[in-house]
Amino acid sequence: MRNKLNTLFIMPHRWTAVIALLVLGTAFPSNASAAETLWQTLKEGGPMLILTGVLSILTVGLLLECAFRLRVPKAAPKTIAELLQKAVADGNYQEAWRVCDKNPCFLTNVLKPAIQRVGRGKEVVREILADHALKEAMGWRARCSYLSMIGVIAPMFGLLGTVMGMIHAFAALAGGGIIADPTKLAGAISEALVNTAAGLFVAVPGFMGFYFFRNRTQEIIVAVEDVINILLEDVPYEQLQGIKIGPQLEAELSGAAASSAPVSGETPAAPGSEMPKAAPAEGAVIVPCPNCNAQIPQGIPSCPNCKSTLAWE
Repeated sequence: MRNKLNTLFIMPHRWTAVIALLVLGTAFPSNASAAETLWQTLKEGGPMLILTGVLSILTVGLLLECAFRLRVPKAAPKTIAELLQKAVADGNYQEAWRVCDKNPCFLTNVLKPAIQRVGRGKEVVREILADHALKEAMGWRARCSYLSMIGVIAPMFGLLGTVMGMIHAFAALAGGGIIADPTKLAGAISEALVNTAAGLFVAVPGFMGFYFFRNRTQEIIVAVEDVINILLEDVPYEQLQGIKIGPQLEAELSGAAASSAPVSGETPAAPGSEMPKAAPAEGAVIVPCPNCNAQIPQGIPSCPNCKSTLAWE
């Protein structure tokens, strides 16, 4: 099982950061004269270019957020997966529930309600996994859907700026100002073209980022499903019928621990000492504890692992 989990955490997009740096490097001018020309061009875009500039800032922010958050190590951290693997392998499903409760992420948000209902059978666990996986997937897909919205709105802003520039151009023609000063018509046409270019300049990265991160989100969902399948493939559902896991058992265990704490004046146990476990009699049947699933001899009055009182039929 460990080898299967390790193969799921190999990063398939190692060159993403390098490509992003190259794109950002080509987007900025390399000398002062080019920077001055770029600034002059942006000023010719008029007021509509301000809205397009705001969209460009949002686009960069969303691209960076998706690049850092939409990753398999964020959705299913390797350390959390190893803790869950150990707890499930030991049959300590309450500990697996604790790991999920204390470390919220894609993996634990889907696995936590399934582990809590593992005593109801395999079919119920599958339904719970499917429902919560769908909800989590929708939330993760929503992170990159805003890039698609920007890809649609940015050309509209550019088109609006183009129309405003053409209106200014025809107003200059109607006023006869181009005879005395042809730069008015050139400035109006420049405003129209700059807005068109700016809208496309924002829309193209937005659409590219949307499709790229949408595919990456799908890869993350598949990877998390693989981790869950590996963790739950050897769960003995038939032997766990009726087992109690979750916050109710956690409260009972906390109450039992509090009641077993030494009272005032009582000599505390030596550090490192443990409550002696009942030794199984010869020929005793070893069964899982109904509460914590630890292997115990059948018929003992209390579980030495979770300290709960047992009622045997």
